Amino acid sequence: MTNGRHTPARRGPSLRRRIVYALIPIAAVLLLAEIVVRIGRAPFHFGSFRELRLDLLARNYPAVRHPLLGYAPRPDYASSDNHWRTAVSIDSEGLRRNGNPVPPAGAALIVAVGDSFTFGDQVDDDATWPAWLERLLERPVLNGGVFGYSLAQAVLRAELLLERPGVDTLIVSFVADDLVRCEFSKRYTSVPWFDLEGEGLVLRNSPVAEPAPGADSGKAFKDFLGHSALVDVILASTLRRWWFENEKQVAVPHLVGRGTELGKRLVDRIHARCRERGIRLLLLAQGDTVESPALEVLRHAESRGIATLDLATRFVEANRADPSLFERWFEGHMTREGNRWAAEQIADALRALR
Repeated sequence: MTNGRHTPARRGPSLRRRIVYALIPIAAVLLLAEIVVRIGRAPFHFGSFRELRLDLLARNYPAVRHPLLGYAPRPDYASSDNHWRTAVSIDSEGLRRNGNPVPPAGAALIVAVGDSFTFGDQVDDDATWPAWLERLLERPVLNGGVFGYSLAQAVLRAELLLERPGVDTLIVSFVADDLVRCEFSKRYTSVPWFDLEGEGLVLRNSPVAEPAPGADSGKAFKDFLGHSALVDVILASTLRRWWFENEKQVAVPHLVGRGTELGKRLVDRIHARCRERGIRLLLLAQGDTVESPALEVLRHAESRGIATLDLATRFVEANRADPSLFERWFEGHMTREGNRWAAEQIADALRALR
């Protein structure tokens, strides 16, 4: 009260202003984070960072659609423009080259099929285990491995390659996760899959269906969000499968948990094809851990008289004696040195078969 008159109390800022004042420092922090992330990735890129990420994945795994297999390595491809800066070259038939200056002569072919461990992710052409095997045995080896394949896709690819004249040995390599992949109808793209029927298998989704237009209704929204480098980093870390359109996978509901049984029947299937053609078969388990589903499939193969090689167990035993082996032989996939060790073990097993 002043001079006998009441002075009204001063009112503070409105709720709207308080919200604005609170958002200003948050916005400043986010802007700073956006700038820092952009500088670290591509400071002068003004398009979608999500598209940049997808393009890098495509260069890591050069592939084309395939009516039977879902996808296959891109023919006549040669580049080191990938995340690992490794030399990757693929011949006109979609097989990875072995990088050996003088390929060995001879008509008797060894065919190797499997996933990325066989293809040789993260190493140059001449450092995959099929390339090492070719040098060790001085026999031509065809590298039919494909990144991301299930055991079902590997077996189907083997059946195609067995049609070539001169094949006398087939190596089917797998890791435990390849059995789980057999339960999917979509992985990266639509893929072929086998259904359990009676005591056998029935091939489904063959030829592989083309993706329906507009199947991913959120693509446009994700492309919009991807213009922020910060949003791309956050969603790639927290909602990876949703954020990467080409990493979605869809399981066949009634096959969930039955990958091991599928694996056993797939082994029986390729064994029968090899016997029809008089081709030697070696079933190879790879990886850096021993997993019971893979062991179960190997034991099943042995009960059928199929030659097997458990490199996962051999590695674990060797690493127990020398713990430095893990860092020397594995960088996600096997290193040049690790692949050489694998090829030496495989070469010994094939010599025993002969």
